[in-house]
Amino acid sequence: MDIEKQIQILIDDAPDQTTGQAIMLVAPLLKEIAEQLPQEIYYVVQSLGQGWVMTTLRGRQDPKATKTVVYAYSSLAAAAVGQADNPQMMALPHPSTHLLFQLLSLKRVDSIIFMQEKGQGQGVEVPRTMLEQVMRAQLKQLAEQPEPPTDIA
Repeated sequence: MDIEKQIQILIDDAPDQTTGQAIMLVAPLLKEIAEQLPQEIYYVVQSLGQGWVMTTLRGRQDPKATKTVVYAYSSLAAAAVGQADNPQMMALPHPSTHLLFQLLSLKRVDSIIFMQEKGQGQGVEVPRTMLEQVMRAQLKQLAEQPEPPTDIA
């Protein structure tokens, strides 16, 4: 599913008009970030109750430094590794823009790590704080733009 279609679905499925308008305002940034990811669809391991599996990572040099991440896998097979023996877990596909937008509301999650295919390197980490900062900057920039005159003939 292409990114434009993903954005339109986000807007169409918004719970109210205000949320839909907010999505329209940040859509260019969601699109820009999503286009930098290698895939358009990712698989997230979640419980039967639809809760995403979160992983707490500890710093190598400072074990007290932790962050909570959600892994997004590029294929169902990659997501299933290590989950096959747990019937309480499943991996479901999610459009990349939807994952980015949902990250904004997941205050317990510090980042989503978009994993690449096995053997293709590490992953692309998108920190929630970075995403919040660029969204705020975008909204501030849009708010500061002058209104066009209403009496244009």
